[in-house]
Amino acid sequence: MTSIKLLKSMLLGLGLIVLMVSPIFSPASMNIQYPSAQAANSMAEIQLILNKLRMSMSSMKDFDELEKAGMPKKDVDRMRRGLIEKIRKLTKEAISSIRKI
Repeated sequence: MTSIKLLKSMLLGLGLIVLMVSPIFSPASMNIQYPSAQAANSMAEIQLILNKLRMSMSSMKDFDELEKAGMPKKDVDRMRRGLIEKIRKLTKEAISSIRKI
């Protein structure tokens, strides 16, 4: 499995976990019902991390375009490795935040 596919599957798994622990919507008012302010902060933190992960995953495609445009392969690979490390870090942060809830 390539690293991009692995990272996409990790992001999907995190999204599913967040959906499972996300707040329940009230059908009458559609207000989010949180058990405490701490849970609200935790959910906001998780959503922020997941948004950063989505943006990072989408920017992986840009590296192929840079290579096609003429950037040296070793520079593109260095940038790609840096982004993969950032994605791993964000994934660990998301998992840690989910466990706190």
